[in-house]
Amino acid sequence: MKAKRIIFGLMAAVTLLAVSCEPNNTAEEDELYEVGVDKTKIPSQGK
Repeated sequence: MKAKRIIFGLMAAVTLLAVSCEPNNTAEEDELYEVGVDKTKIPSQGK
């Protein structure tokens, strides 16, 4: 029973380390949102 907990803990730690070491490319994904909106192309609601 104690061995199962140790193995589970080690597997959880290895999983967290493997996921956290992936390259972070959120800067590339955010480029789409940094372009902005052309306000002349938004239809007005009669205001």
